[in-house]
Amino acid sequence: MQEPAPLEPRPFCYRCHKAAVTCICGDVRLVENRTAITVLQHPHERFHSIGSVRIARLGLGRFRVEECAPWRPNHAAVAAIPAGAALLYPAPGAEPLASISNAERPDHLVILDGTWFQAKKIYDAHPGLQRMRTVSIEPSRPSSYRIRREPKQGYLSTIEAIAEALRLLEPTTDGIDWLLDAFRSMIDRQLEYSGSVG
Repeated sequence: MQEPAPLEPRPFCYRCHKAAVTCICGDVRLVENRTAITVLQHPHERFHSIGSVRIARLGLGRFRVEECAPWRPNHAAVAAIPAGAALLYPAPGAEPLASISNAERPDHLVILDGTWFQAKKIYDAHPGLQRMRTVSIEPSRPSSYRIRREPKQGYLSTIEAIAEALRLLEPTTDGIDWLLDAFRSMIDRQLEYSGSVG
């Protein structure tokens, strides 16, 4: 009996970390944001096939992503956050970003990336995050994250939250909607591919 031929590994894009058939690199255009964005990412989210941080990494001029585990409470990534940065997180007492005057707007935003359960674990584990100035947003539209179900109405994916915040902080910056166009394209392509292999 003949042995079955070994399966060939599927082509992979090492820039966006997606299978080549669902690569998003051609959909992402650079946005020259003035507000620095730091994402603290749960380790389990790093290579998630539909994680939206890859769009921010490719599409934002001032952006960095750091792994941040809730089981390492003295994580260096938290300690490295610059003074004056604000955490975008729906904590009690968070200031609505839309109501903050131009003079008081943060020039650096920190965002937690993962499922909402994972993000809460990160926040609860790091006292440095709990001591930060905290801001919140009121979404202007429902989430387009049709693959992942958000736990509450009004919750957004990471890239959608970044875009909402930048619209408030930098209303004259060109191309913020490009981020959301790329996000919707990623979701559409993933759904199309999943249907074709299902």
